[in-house]
Amino acid sequence: IGEAAKLSIVFLASFFPIYLNVFSGFKQIDKSYKELAFMLRLNRMERFKHIEFPASLPNIFTGLRLGFGYSWRALVGAELIAASSGLGYLIGDAGEMSRTDKVFVGILCIAVLGVLGDQLFQLFGKRLTPWMKNKW
Repeated sequence: IGEAAKLSIVFLASFFPIYLNVFSGFKQIDKSYKELAFMLRLNRMERFKHIEFPASLPNIFTGLRLGFGYSWRALVGAELIAASSGLGYLIGDAGEMSRTDKVFVGILCIAVLGVLGDQLFQLFGKRLTPWMKNKW
């Protein structure tokens, strides 16, 4: 399969976890924050910038972390099934040739890159939401 097909598979795998977490993050904002915005007479953009977006950032990063995990799995799966390059292709090709060393290297690369990607999202989440120290 081509790059466009891989991108569409990755997009479809990651869209809904990200969307649902962002949506629930904005829906779970405490009503007292909305009252505060009303009392301070904030317009819609100021309310979004100073109250709604910062309050929903933890959910946004949770969605990004979940979306990354789903998309990483989908990408490797798509490469494993029908591709001519990538780690999934490397594992499938090495498996057909009985090259267990290459299979293990491919699996190890997938695991290491997945953990590093998740740690990066977690680090960015901690840096951008310092008020959530105990939640991460």
